[in-house]
Amino acid sequence: MCPLFFTTTGKQFKMSVEKIFLPTIKLYSPEDLSKDWFLFYIWNNKRVKRKAGINIHRNFSDRMAAAMALREQWEKEIELEKPISYKMIDWLEKHKPKWRRKTYQGMKSKVDCFLRFVNRKRIDEKIVSEFFVDLISRRHATTHNCYRRHLGRIFREIGHGELIEKIDKIKSNSTPAKYFQRHQIIRIKNRLIEQDYQLWMFCQFVYYCFIRPGELRMVRVGDIHFDEWKICVRAEISKNKKQQYVTIPFAFRFELENLKSRSPNEYIFFNLDATKPVGMNYMTRRFRKIINELGFGLEYQMYSWKHTGAVAAVRAGVGLKELQIQLRHHSLDEVNKYLRQLGVWDLANLEERFPAI
Repeated sequence: MCPLFFTTTGKQFKMSVEKIFLPTIKLYSPEDLSKDWFLFYIWNNKRVKRKAGINIHRNFSDRMAAAMALREQWEKEIELEKPISYKMIDWLEKHKPKWRRKTYQGMKSKVDCFLRFVNRKRIDEKIVSEFFVDLISRRHATTHNCYRRHLGRIFREIGHGELIEKIDKIKSNSTPAKYFQRHQIIRIKNRLIEQDYQLWMFCQFVYYCFIRPGELRMVRVGDIHFDEWKICVRAEISKNKKQQYVTIPFAFRFELENLKSRSPNEYIFFNLDATKPVGMNYMTRRFRKIINELGFGLEYQMYSWKHTGAVAAVRAGVGLKELQIQLRHHSLDEVNKYLRQLGVWDLANLEERFPAI
């Protein structure tokens, strides 16, 4: 037997639960042309084969040309009959080169979560409905709506929009992570100084400079302008894709003095190699572990330090315009909305002067 191998797409997609391989079409082609040739693939421990007239040809080149034509036709049929789960994976891989890494990872995580729930069952309206019922029992309505939006886009673009049509959007209000109160800050600070000082430094950057965790992991030593005590948040790492600067308050400057001796090309936060940043969720996972041990719920997150810093600044009398620049918000209205979500109002006069009954 002279085996030849043809793959229908050549793609592999590593999911969190398994690796999925699309069928590989093989050609049985003995040198003795009196014996039949045929194409076949193995799927779920069964062999599926086709001849479709290729053996009417009596010389090698004509038979090979017929086999190649049959393979091409069969690949198209397999593509049409491909399970929805495979179509979802193909759709993701097709869009991957166009997206930022974070966008791809976010979409992939949702597909992974859905396919884990499906667990190789047939995807239909019933199982999609069951998935969203399960999701809302465990997660916030905002998360439910996010999955509905992204999975709905995939279903529609692969030609199965009917799967999502009966899934209604749930009314929800986006609730920001809670900020830490003073007594909570002391507990967390003491634990981190004792157990994980690098993580405490990371938290301080978020608190004092309002740099988002996803941006902070990509900040290099050279991005800190020590003469002006400012940090450049480069356009390629910024959420809004604009290069902007934030100020380093006096209270935080002493902590950064030791960074002056490091190479400007090094990342501030790294594992073994300073020329490579820590992983996407590395610091947030470490922080989650610590606050879980301290008994904090899911409403407290790494992002809570940014909110904590903003609340502390307002209470210390920092003006809204300065706060807008440090937060890198585009308008004062956005700052006001942000503070209202955190429950911060300028009610000092009301508190002090409200008359007693």
